[in-house]
Amino acid sequence: MQILTRNGDGGWMILALRLLLAVFFLFMAGKNLAGDQAMAADFARWGYPPWFRVATACLQTVGALCLLVPALVLPGALLLTCILGGAAITHLRFDPLQAAISPAVFLVLMGCLIVSSWPKP
Repeated sequence: MQILTRNGDGGWMILALRLLLAVFFLFMAGKNLAGDQAMAADFARWGYPPWFRVATACLQTVGALCLLVPALVLPGALLLTCILGGAAITHLRFDPLQAAISPAVFLVLMGCLIVSSWPKP
């Protein structure tokens, strides 16, 4: 059954990782799009304009939905990796060091997904 990766050899761990990451990013995008006050305050404190929070949430949604479509896992993972990189840099720049741990962990998980989804020669 070819539901796990384009090659069908990703295994259940990759499927679970894809679903976990998709749910996480959809949840975070939903918080941003719903106008969560804490998220809005953080974006303002970091110096980002209000539209940037909404744009980030839209890109998170696109990336998360891509993780659910086998043929789009790689582009979605690459998009979300860029977002996570920006989040990690933002936290390192403006927040205590421990605030960057979460984006760093998700970067590692996303890296595993990218490696497993990369086309094989």
